[in-house]
Amino acid sequence: MKDKIFLVFYIFSVLILTNVHNIHFFLIFLSILILFSVKDFLFILKKTVVSLLFFNAVVSITYVFISVLRNEDWIDFITLFNLRVFSLTYLTFFFLKNVNLFKAFSFSKTAMFLLTLSYSQINNYIKVFNDFKLAYRSRLISKEKKENRYNFIKSVSGYFLRKSVSSSYEKTQALKSRGFFND
Repeated sequence: MKDKIFLVFYIFSVLILTNVHNIHFFLIFLSILILFSVKDFLFILKKTVVSLLFFNAVVSITYVFISVLRNEDWIDFITLFNLRVFSLTYLTFFFLKNVNLFKAFSFSKTAMFLLTLSYSQINNYIKVFNDFKLAYRSRLISKEKKENRYNFIKSVSGYFLRKSVSSSYEKTQALKSRGFFND
């Protein structure tokens, strides 16, 4: 029951965070969230910062650059944008740390089926990616070259793209045969 209540709180919070445009609200919301996650604060904070560092830096720098060229005010928007993204990401990691998704979605047979399907796919991709990394490292004789690393990343990305397309087609067919689609 706790997990289902957390799920409702999470969905409600995401809806509020995406519709509110007040910096003070985000600061208060984050403060309350940090108080609730005091035990896992550093872990969640680290995951949040690492996840957002590149994305927020690129978006923020680009927006500031364009705003300066247009001679527009940018501080309020950048602050609001970064607080919103940080709050949503922190909330998501807090949610995932404290909720068993399988219990939270146990109210619906279809949701459980889709969650199980997604979870198995994610675990499969993680295992395959780790196998690729181990295979790549085991074949290194000397110090790796950037060109080899880029070729490795390109090959693995191509593999996952092809596997995703074929796997999604296969799973769509399986779902159709079980009556999930009416095409």
